[in-house]
Amino acid sequence: MKNKILVVPGNTDLNRGDQALVWESIRVFEDVLPNLQVYLYESGANEEEKMLQKGQSLGLGYEFIPRILQHPRVKGKSTTKEIKYSKFVYVKWGFNAITDLISTLMLSSRFSLFNKIGKSTLSKEQKKSLELFPQLSALVVKGGGFLHSYGKIYDAYVMYYFLFDLMLAHRYKVKTIILPNSIGPLKNSLAKRLVKRVIAKSSYISVREDVSKKFLKTELNMDVPTVPDLGFFLKGSDDDFEGYLAERGFDKTKKNIAITLRPYRFDGYANADELYANYLNEIAKFIGTQVNRGYNISLVAHTLGPSAHEDDRLALKDVYNAISEDVKKNVIYLEDFGLNSRQMQKMYSYYDILVGTRFHSVIFALNEKTPSLAIAYGGNKSYGIMRDIGVPDFVLGIEAVSSDKLNEMVEKLEIEREDYLEKITQYQVKLVKEREDLVKNLKEIF
Repeated sequence: MKNKILVVPGNTDLNRGDQALVWESIRVFEDVLPNLQVYLYESGANEEEKMLQKGQSLGLGYEFIPRILQHPRVKGKSTTKEIKYSKFVYVKWGFNAITDLISTLMLSSRFSLFNKIGKSTLSKEQKKSLELFPQLSALVVKGGGFLHSYGKIYDAYVMYYFLFDLMLAHRYKVKTIILPNSIGPLKNSLAKRLVKRVIAKSSYISVREDVSKKFLKTELNMDVPTVPDLGFFLKGSDDDFEGYLAERGFDKTKKNIAITLRPYRFDGYANADELYANYLNEIAKFIGTQVNRGYNISLVAHTLGPSAHEDDRLALKDVYNAISEDVKKNVIYLEDFGLNSRQMQKMYSYYDILVGTRFHSVIFALNEKTPSLAIAYGGNKSYGIMRDIGVPDFVLGIEAVSSDKLNEMVEKLEIEREDYLEKITQYQVKLVKEREDLVKNLKEIF
């Protein structure tokens, strides 16, 4: 008999960091449970998006099923390419969310009559997803970080959306496993209560850095283990990228910096538009300074969508267009839908420094002993993990990005490079035992 697991919240091959977390979560469970059968939620608002989001993982033999609780964007078949959504879009999504909330609450109810009513609202394929739940050996929350809120009116629903699958698993007495996540801050009181109530029922909870550990201890009164981000266990591919990069203008005789950026809405800030413009302008100034110092720059699209908010190409091209023609002679732009997370990691090994807004680009680079600077956004992950590694001076908040600060960090890294690399080596030695302990602890649960 197969041991069936469903890995949530969803598979997103276009986000190489999330892809790595899904793949590494599965690899952990291959060491925990014999005869494993893996199910993943597909993502995307249309068939083209769905295939882009699952094509690489589908090739590994995993089975895809539709989400029971769909994102309002997906349910409305929205393919908007705006970074900042209009009020009309939010109202439309809000209507979808309210109707979904009512029907899905019935599915997680203890009363069978409510279950039947809720089930009647599902599509034929969604009903098959629901029928899988009682058969699961475990529902696995992949490593990552999505449980954070900043006081917005819709925060509680966002938490409900992410926690629904755990609630449904608890309804059918299925073990829920929360692999190392970053949790917090939770500035919406209802969202905070919901998170505590749901995750407290899990068979195993872990966080990926001490900032989240302290948050859970002080704010939710939960003491949980710290386990490294699963991205640190990813192995780079065996591909040789020398020719690949040379064809795209990479000059290996020069010092090279890779930069990953992302669009960002600066939710919760009154001056969000100003902060976003400053973020891009300061990166452009930073590039100019580093080119003058002798570096070549590669602007790398680490995540490719499908929504505009997750499409790094938009931010990268804005920066590229903002730099002068003289600077552009030393800048290349890289995007490739065909590369997976293991290949992206190997590619970062060819650089002297990586500056990453996408934190998993930082992790991939560190895996390859490429020193990195992190631009932190969205919760505790970047600050906490860089501090745990022992390099807290090399992380900067996205709201405080400035060319001067980044230039100072590069110069500090140049001076302290050997010490930085030694800390990475020490951390990687620690990782081996951490993974062994994780597998051992999970085996005890089953």
